[in-house]
Amino acid sequence: MPPAMADILDIWAVDSQIAADSSISVDCLLPTGIYISLDVPRDATICHIKQLLWKQAHSYPLFHLLLEIDSYMFSCVNQTAVREELEDETRRLCDIRPFLPVLQLITRSCDPGEKLDSKIGVLIGKGLHEFDALQDPEIKEFRIKMRQISEEKMQSLMGLSLMNWLKNTYPPELEPAIQDNFQDKLYGGNIVVAIHYENCQVRFLI
Repeated sequence: MPPAMADILDIWAVDSQIAADSSISVDCLLPTGIYISLDVPRDATICHIKQLLWKQAHSYPLFHLLLEIDSYMFSCVNQTAVREELEDETRRLCDIRPFLPVLQLITRSCDPGEKLDSKIGVLIGKGLHEFDALQDPEIKEFRIKMRQISEEKMQSLMGLSLMNWLKNTYPPELEPAIQDNFQDKLYGGNIVVAIHYENCQVRFLI
């Protein structure tokens, strides 16, 4: 069987004739209502596009009304017809694959529910609003059972003591046997445990 051919009209495809020079014309919309068109590589990161846009925006009206660059992020309409906020600026444009090469610069929001729904939709390849529109009784029954299982699991965790909750949430990864050189790694006959918190430079020793 011959290999499948990508749609030549898909600008995100590697062998697309539209983006033969690996450059994409991206329309960027600023919060001030200004529209700027940029020619960027199809594999450019969101951070790179944002920096290019900011340099161009300096020469456009109403730039003084904008906040700091870190106060904004891009959003787009993805392939599942869902508005997606592009928080991870290390992602490449060709991996995000917007429905159209249009990026809107918006103020960073803090609604975790919408962000989670968008990420789930990207992973499963279908918007969650499409699932909500389904009227299949089997799907409804499955959802009810999954919700009951989740609620029962949450109730069981709430009844645990603090130590049991820690063991259940963060199960220890222990070696099956003590290593031969274990005694050489002790400090004054004691075990030293280093605790480091994420996004924090402080480290505690126990």
